[in-house]
Amino acid sequence: MKRLGIQFFPWVVLPLLVVSAAFCQSEAEVSGIIIPRDNNGMYVRNEEGQFEVNWTSKTKVALVANTRLLSGLKADRLAYKIQSSKEVVTFAIPAGPITGIKTSRGGTQLEKTLQEAREEKWLSENGLKLYFNQKPGQEQLGQPDDPRFIGHWDPGSKPRTLSIKGTKYEISLKKGGQTSALLFNLLSVKDCKPFINKATVLGRQKGDVFIADEIHLQPIGDQAALDEPTLPRYLFIGDSISGNYDKGLRAALQGKFNLHHPPTNCGPARNGATNIVNWLGAYDQPGRHWDVISFNHGHWDAKNDKATYQANLEQVITQLKKTKAKLIWVTTCPVPNGYDPTGPLNANGKAPGRTAAVMKKYLNPWALEVVKRHPKISICDQWQFVKNNGSTLYRDWWAGKNVHFKGAPADALGGFLGNHVEKVLQTTK
Repeated sequence: MKRLGIQFFPWVVLPLLVVSAAFCQSEAEVSGIIIPRDNNGMYVRNEEGQFEVNWTSKTKVALVANTRLLSGLKADRLAYKIQSSKEVVTFAIPAGPITGIKTSRGGTQLEKTLQEAREEKWLSENGLKLYFNQKPGQEQLGQPDDPRFIGHWDPGSKPRTLSIKGTKYEISLKKGGQTSALLFNLLSVKDCKPFINKATVLGRQKGDVFIADEIHLQPIGDQAALDEPTLPRYLFIGDSISGNYDKGLRAALQGKFNLHHPPTNCGPARNGATNIVNWLGAYDQPGRHWDVISFNHGHWDAKNDKATYQANLEQVITQLKKTKAKLIWVTTCPVPNGYDPTGPLNANGKAPGRTAAVMKKYLNPWALEVVKRHPKISICDQWQFVKNNGSTLYRDWWAGKNVHFKGAPADALGGFLGNHVEKVLQTTK
């Protein structure tokens, strides 16, 4: 299969592969944010460019849903909560039977899945596709030449079940992790609305146009829907620490900015490099621009090497600068003293992981080297703020073994960033 662009959430990312004329009819895949075209198709944009997509009467559209959302499935609707947002999108559920198809990898993985099915009457939700208002054409356990488990899916049982030839199998993630399912027969190409959805398109490349066989649609929410149009727009990019200070940041900027966060934990710098175009959205469209963007990647890179970390940050910054927004680098907060002391780099030049002082010694200096190459980027030093208040507000935190913040320490961290955001915008007016 030829892949064009980026593969998403939970999102393995692969580089763009150029499809030559010799492969113009081969299978291909492209992922990105949907940009409007006309009634016959759409554009899909990622960091490699903008790709033209045509759909046909045979194009199938599936909703990509984290299986945790299936607990919100009612008789006639599915409540789809946009991650890191208050927005909830409701999808109508057609009446009738539901076919469930769980696909296992072959070989030893299939053998393990069959063993779990026999001994535990359990199947993992990994690889699950649901077809609403559709009876199974056949019911079967996975086989070497067809590793699909096909049956009737029951969302009303607790836990949910997949019935195959009269036997009910629990289908869940009871052994941990998370995954997404593809939900068919809920959507059509008319639901491929621009700006508010990401899409992974499977199909064929024909000249400069991509012919879609399947479109896997993932709602990302309407960034501008609840905005006050007279206020500047601010995007803050970060991992779970940004979720900790979210409340304090919003309180500090209430009535002054429209605040937004990507609909995910932004994780490591590599995740930023490969998803930044989607997080930025259609910033070149009226009302969807960004006035200020703050960003951080660090905690997830505690085992990274300098060259890789810095290269990923440069890729993020390259895309951020295209928005013309005022940019703020937020230093990575400390790892408290409850962790083991940090040590030297390993033989491959990688930092020693989540250890006390690893940010001070490695990640923050590495990031600062990159940021200094771009003098227009402001720096909000949250690391130093936590250090400066170590004997008061963060005293207990420093003595513990948890990098996260809550309560007053978390709110203060958000307020500190909020004040910096205000100053950055004021100095440019």
